[in-house]
This record gives sequence, structure tokens and C-alpha cells, in this order.
Amino acid sequence: MNKYMGWELYDEPPEGFSIDRHTGSPLSGYDFYTNGKSILNGGIRILVKSPGVLVDSMAVNHPPARESVPKGKEPKEDPMISREVRQRVNAFARENFKVKLLQEIEFDLMVCKLEGWSMENYVCEIKGLIDDIFQKMTDKERSKL
Repeated sequence: MNKYMGWELYDEPPEGFSIDRHTGSPLSGYDFYTNGKSILNGGIRILVKSPGVLVDSMAVNHPPARESVPKGKEPKEDPMISREVRQRVNAFARENFKVKLLQEIEFDLMVCKLEGWSMENYVCEIKGLIDDIFQKMTDKERSKL
């Protein structure tokens, strides 16, 4: 039995299957057929050759479905490399966030200065928010011990 992207390919629809007119087909010359049930409730969807449409060769226009490789045969990645990459990406994202945050604070301070508002109150509010986050974080760490 041929398959395309996990769907079985048929020349004729099996008994109990009808054409699904609500979905397009990913394969030229084939239509989706269903057993009448929802996919969520055990329904099956297959691809059946469209009547009256000539299909020369599926392989000409579409690559064959990739066969699944047993888990033991898959090449394993070095976990240290992927961890290092994740750490670098995270560090880069944090630095970007710090730059944006400082730009926003500097802009707000400039507005405070232009309007004659107290910059000290604004900075103290921001510091208080950060201190609250730090306190919650250290409380969680202490509760783990």
C-alpha cells in the first residue's frame, strides 16, 4: 500500500467511505475520503484517486513519504552543544531586553524632566517593583530548602 505524508493511497474507496468535500487534497489527482466520523472520534481519512483524472506518477511531482526511523537508529545530538546554544540565545535575548528597558526608562526620565515631574519618585517605583520580584524569588528558593 502506497502512502503520501502518512495517508494511505487507494485506487477505489473502501466500503463505508465517502468523499470529504470540506477539505482540499495535498496530492494532485487524489481526493480525501473519510469513514464519516470526526478525526477526533476515531475517524479515518484516506486519499483516493479522483475519477476521470489521469495520474501518471506520484513520484514525478511529489516526493515519497519519509519512512520513520526507529528511535534507536536516530543520530543523537550532543546535549552540551544544544545546551550551550540555548544559553547563548537566552543571554542575547536578555541583553536585548535590558537595552530596550533602559531606553524606555531613559525616555520616561526625559519626559519627567521636561514636564517638571519628580524623577526620583519614578525611579523609586521601578526599584520597588524589581525589589518585589527579587523578594518573591528568594522566598521561593527558601521554601524549597
